[in-house]
Amino acid sequence: MIGTWLLVISSDMNFENRLKQLHDALKSSERVLLIGHQKPDGDALGSTSGFYSWLKREGKKPTLYCKDLPAQQYKYLDAFFDYKDDIKVFDMKYDMVIMFDSGDMVYAGVDALIPKLPNSPTLVNIDHHKTNQFYGDVNIVNVEATSTCEVVARFFEANNVLIDSTMATSLMTGILTDTSHFSNAATTSQGMDVAGRLIASGARMNEITKYLLKNKELPILKIWGLALSRLHKNETQDIAVTFVTNEDFLKYGVSPNAVEGISNFLQGVTGNAESILVLHDRGDGTIKGSMRSVTRDVSAIAKLFGGGGHKLAAGFAIKGTIKETKEGFEIN
Repeated sequence: MIGTWLLVISSDMNFENRLKQLHDALKSSERVLLIGHQKPDGDALGSTSGFYSWLKREGKKPTLYCKDLPAQQYKYLDAFFDYKDDIKVFDMKYDMVIMFDSGDMVYAGVDALIPKLPNSPTLVNIDHHKTNQFYGDVNIVNVEATSTCEVVARFFEANNVLIDSTMATSLMTGILTDTSHFSNAATTSQGMDVAGRLIASGARMNEITKYLLKNKELPILKIWGLALSRLHKNETQDIAVTFVTNEDFLKYGVSPNAVEGISNFLQGVTGNAESILVLHDRGDGTIKGSMRSVTRDVSAIAKLFGGGGHKLAAGFAIKGTIKETKEGFEIN
């Protein structure tokens, strides 16, 4: 019966019908594992926590997993303390596993864990990135959406699910973070319409604004200052590049999440650079890159390094370390 359903949902029926098919399948699922990607951002946390709150309300037994626990700035989310990072959750049996905001299982950090599940639960992939690899048994991917949270909101609306204040706050978090509060190229009229309905459903905008916009304490601003002081433009490639290191974060006692959003900020203030690249030396032999662009397809560039994302906003991770030099910096 599950196989028949998978065949139907994987066909070319319209998006809304696929959302209804997923809803019907969830009715017969009791234990559901919800997974957000590693180093979770607002969209990964908003989509997973919003779905989690609904499943709990429905009397299901959902489990929230992220390889890395949420940063403190997201502590206003009702499910903040329910996230687990213990891989023992993969020793349990589930009826369904749903992965959110992850182009592939490697990005989510669970590629070695999913195959170890003791049974064969249906794997659902809910995302909005055009570089998604369609790795699920069921793939709910809408590349026109502002965020995975918007996809989840549309799932609820298509199935006449009441979105309460808790769910609305979670979903609004993802829409706002992925659009940089409606200021970047991901912003769409449809996304703003969904956001308006979430506000009407009780999204706690004051809390979101307090924790995500007005949370720049002095040590965090010093990290941003370092990134700005290291900014350099490559005239040939028409790209502005800067970097931060794990040592910077240790020096000022702040989380690496402190640089979240700096790529979007720099895109807005550099003006004469077509693209922005912010590098983060994690101190473990890997460097994370975050790219933004005005017109260039940076997702294609990120894909060359094993990453992905959107045309104008993408990321990747490579092996190496950053070393400062008199001329700027180099990657070893």
